Amino acid sequence: KALKESCVESVLEAFEQERASSENELSDKQLERIITFLADHDVAMSFEATKYHAQKCNAEGRMAPLFLYHYMMSGLKNCFSQNEVEKLVVDIQEHIIEEYSDGKKAVYKYILLPQLAQTVARLKYNDCARPLVEYFLDEKYPLLNPDIHDSLLKTAWRPPFAREDWTPALPYHRLLSELVACGHRPKPEVVQRVLHTYYPYRDLDATTEILSSIQQLHHYEDHPYNYSVDCGTLETISILVSKRGSIDLSLLIIEMAESFGYNISESMFEDVILSFAASRQVPQCLGALVDMETKGHVHSRELLRKVAKKLSYDDKRLRYTQHILTGNDNGNILSTATLNSLMMGYGMKKNIQAAFDVFDSFPELGLKRDSNTVTFLMEILYFSTKQRFGRRLYATDSLRPEDVNDVIGEIDIVLSTMKEEDIEATRHFYHEYVRLLCSLGLFEDGKLALEEAVSNNIKLQIGTIFLLSVQCAHRGHFDMAKDVARLSVAAGCGKQPTLIRRINNLQNQALGVWGKTKEAIDEQS
Repeated sequence: KALKESCVESVLEAFEQERASSENELSDKQLERIITFLADHDVAMSFEATKYHAQKCNAEGRMAPLFLYHYMMSGLKNCFSQNEVEKLVVDIQEHIIEEYSDGKKAVYKYILLPQLAQTVARLKYNDCARPLVEYFLDEKYPLLNPDIHDSLLKTAWRPPFAREDWTPALPYHRLLSELVACGHRPKPEVVQRVLHTYYPYRDLDATTEILSSIQQLHHYEDHPYNYSVDCGTLETISILVSKRGSIDLSLLIIEMAESFGYNISESMFEDVILSFAASRQVPQCLGALVDMETKGHVHSRELLRKVAKKLSYDDKRLRYTQHILTGNDNGNILSTATLNSLMMGYGMKKNIQAAFDVFDSFPELGLKRDSNTVTFLMEILYFSTKQRFGRRLYATDSLRPEDVNDVIGEIDIVLSTMKEEDIEATRHFYHEYVRLLCSLGLFEDGKLALEEAVSNNIKLQIGTIFLLSVQCAHRGHFDMAKDVARLSVAAGCGKQPTLIRRINNLQNQALGVWGKTKEAIDEQS
């Protein structure tokens, strides 16, 4: 150890004498040996010697050998702390940019800065490497050595228990994009690692850039690699993207799924539709609804409700939607699903008359109403009842007979339409039907509706049973409430002891049993 320290001191002394002397006493080979020797023992002084040698060569109209920088940068592994590395990296970067920015000398800069970033990244000092990588990417350096970019991509890694707001250490998406644009083909496992590093894909620009690069790699035919992304990952990205309204990324996912040979799932179609809706592209949203239907997929009730909600944000958007649906050039956007969304949009906006106008326009447009149509209309009638009469669930007052008859007349129109057009009632329809009857105080009719559904072997929602039972109990119809609760087994909801206890509690409360029990306990105490 003492011998090594003595050697280092001797080399440093020789270098200091050379730097202090007005005459060049050391030859180039001697300076090169000093630089390579100090790289393993004192990288800071090795850098100083490298700068001195570069200035000396520049004064003589030549350039310092490239391998000296390689030796000097390899000595960064001997630094004792990250702060020391950060300071040295900044100094080396400034020296390279200052020394090699003119004319043909810029080639050194194009070679050395990416290599410096690679060296620092291999030492796992990514905080130091990131500014370097971003700098040469922003400056659009020509890609002279693709292996350096490939090496940087291999450092992509996401900790197993990382938080959702965790960000990758390096801009891997930009490195991959530049690498692919230059015709280089990294291995599929490296590309997949880069993609999964960005989970949960909150950075839409980065995710788009990565998927575009993968799509470009997939289209190459002169390589043996398979760059296909699994369908589950594409669906996950599609779901997250639909909430942000990035339609370009949603369409890219659809294109990739088709090119990989996957069947486009209902989930992917729904994500594209919701992305169009979120970005206020009404014609494209309606067209995607029609395309989904032509592909053999069935629109879910929740999807149509979400589209209707987006349409109902603005009265002008609703009127524009109705205009293009009823216009002449509507062949690729007109369907039962699109009219259902428009009708429900008017209902959410509390424009009941416009909703009924849309309902009446189905035959005029050559469309057949379906179960979603009548379900939405029952829900709109419930909105109308609340709006006209101020009705709420669990209300204890009664409506005037003429008001009840008005709503019953509207209900009869819906029921007769279902019978004439042979529309099958669903459990969602019965839920909206029973809720409307409860708001009118027609509990006996609600019970008959549930019995009808059970006789037709329709599995009801447990919420429908709870709704009618508790409504009856609140109005004092305890026997009817218990009869409805007993229908839960036949309705496919199983036994509901919690519901029975709640009815008994409401009955005891109504009879004053709780108060008497409390007085007896007080007397006994």
